[in-house]
Amino acid sequence: MAETEDERRRGAETREAIRRIALKLFTERGFEGTSIKDIADALGTTKSALYYHFPSKDAIVASLVEDRQAELDDLLEWVKRQERGPDLLRRAAFRWLDTVTEERIDGMRFAMANRPAMKRLGGAGDGFRSGIDAVIDVILEPGAPLEVRLHARLVFEMLPAVLSAARDSSATTQQVIAVARDAVRTLVA
Repeated sequence: MAETEDERRRGAETREAIRRIALKLFTERGFEGTSIKDIADALGTTKSALYYHFPSKDAIVASLVEDRQAELDDLLEWVKRQERGPDLLRRAAFRWLDTVTEERIDGMRFAMANRPAMKRLGGAGDGFRSGIDAVIDVILEPGAPLEVRLHARLVFEMLPAVLSAARDSSATTQQVIAVARDAVRTLVA
């Protein structure tokens, strides 16, 4: 019997709820300190229902990392379609900041709080860096000096830097983004 459109939609909504709850718990309790049972309990479901959507905690994290990679791929494709010029770094950085969601911020918080797990799960931070490097390769002229490349990377690393600086504060996502935008504006003036 084929799955109906309504069943597919409910399944997708359930997957998103699992990801959202898992991300919250992983950030609060740590990846290792959160069990599948904890996630199922927070969702008000059973472990077997959760396993239907994700075979493991690792699979949940992998799906989150895939989303971030897709966002980087989208930025790269956008940059490739742009006319090269001295303002491309600024335009790309602000486009990247304009697409920030609460989920991306939560994902960054999770990655910062769970570095050992992220490294074990495939070095998601390395994927971000290589994705940003690919974007920078398109933005900068071939053979750009190291100092110019580091400056460009700093522009894209501003959001994680501000988020790290705000770690033990009551800063909202909007405040973190606003400070990152101000810092990027200064760097690309």
